Amino acid sequence: MANKDKFKSKWGFILASLGMAIGTGNIWRFPRVVSQNGGGVFVIPWIMGLFLWALPLVFLEYSIGQTHRKGVVAVFQDIFSKRQGWIGGFVAAVTGGIMFYYSVVTGWALFYTLSSILKTSGFLAPDKLWSWFQSSPYPLIFHLLAILAVAYILSKGVSGGIEKATRIMIPTLFMLLVFSAIRAVTLPHGIKGLDFLFYPDFGKLFHHRIWLEALTQAAWSTGAGWGLILTYSIYARKKEDGFTNSLVVVFGDYSASILAAITVVSTIFAFYPDPLQADRILSAGNTGLTFIWIPKLFSKMPLNWLFAFIFFAALFLAALSSLISLAELEVRVMIDFGLTRRRAVLILAFIGFIFGIPSALSLNFLNNQDWVWGLALLVNGVIFSAALWKIGEKFKDYVSNTTRFNVGKYVNFVVKYIVPLEFVVLLIWWFSSAMKGKWYDPFSTYSLATVMLQWFLVASGLFIIFNIIYRNRK
Repeated sequence: MANKDKFKSKWGFILASLGMAIGTGNIWRFPRVVSQNGGGVFVIPWIMGLFLWALPLVFLEYSIGQTHRKGVVAVFQDIFSKRQGWIGGFVAAVTGGIMFYYSVVTGWALFYTLSSILKTSGFLAPDKLWSWFQSSPYPLIFHLLAILAVAYILSKGVSGGIEKATRIMIPTLFMLLVFSAIRAVTLPHGIKGLDFLFYPDFGKLFHHRIWLEALTQAAWSTGAGWGLILTYSIYARKKEDGFTNSLVVVFGDYSASILAAITVVSTIFAFYPDPLQADRILSAGNTGLTFIWIPKLFSKMPLNWLFAFIFFAALFLAALSSLISLAELEVRVMIDFGLTRRRAVLILAFIGFIFGIPSALSLNFLNNQDWVWGLALLVNGVIFSAALWKIGEKFKDYVSNTTRFNVGKYVNFVVKYIVPLEFVVLLIWWFSSAMKGKWYDPFSTYSLATVMLQWFLVASGLFIIFNIIYRNRK
């Protein structure tokens, strides 16, 4: 099927891709992880993860998308075979699993953005506001609003919807992050946050946990191996340089993470200069840090509602722009199977709302889905590694057609050999962390059994479906 709808400009594609890469993980996970893993010294392996996971996988996705001009399922059918399209289906299923709960988180960010304007947090203590919100029907309502917003944008197409929306959202997001970072640093004692973030204790550099956490952050934050940049590159103009665009995307993602860390960590040190107190706040987890402690800290500042609004508006824009890319991947798969964009968007909006309801109603269910499909993203990286092995020598043509830089050997080596090794190490580490308590209970939130069961059900179901379709068509 011809792709008539494309990004109109280089910057339209780059801003959309930045929106794909920059999400809630940059704003709520990175500040917490960098602080709990050595501060400044964490940045060293984290940057290495950029070159040993994120950048080569992003460029590989870009080159595949530009060469085949198809979504993830059709691409893997081209690379492997029609019967093995289930492999691309697994990539799409992982993205769908994330989308179902990510829309709920996007709704949370929207609610807190609006509550900051209405000064809701002035009437309720932040911890009580969070408890009240989670026990109310509002998570479900705002989940629906997030789905409807994305459906509206995607229904307008690539240039008329995605490109127009991200041209507004991403520059605004960066302005909000820069403003927040400057304000945090200028608070009394806020400069201590910079010392903590950028003054490395090299004695901690040889601790294995720091390297594993840094590589995990690099794998999750940029969207590398998710199939998202592959989907967007379908609509990129032929004369675009894929490696340059990939560099801009991964470094832009890293820049957003640094700005968010400066904002969060400097604000914490401004009011809790004692490292032990600061560590207690950072140990509250993603939701506890973002939706309880951050509002508490802002409540101590003049014009607290304004700075709360800036922070949560940035979080909402980051979440929404990423949600758009997650949804577009699924829409593109349906378009490849013959549906019109409008019909595909309607189907996805309905499915996305229905399958997101459990996460909207239960934090435990949401945390379980985040655990299961977050780990599955590491599997996706290995799937793209297998695709490169299958492409073989033809990858030289992919590279020569998408960039003027001679990066084929670098990408080949990292994706074929380093990425699978990293996958094995990370999976062993994460699985070993799950071997506690009721690891055998498939209904336990963070158990090993729940991961294996859900992966098996999805993969085996897709395998059966694609083989039935193949036999019938044959």
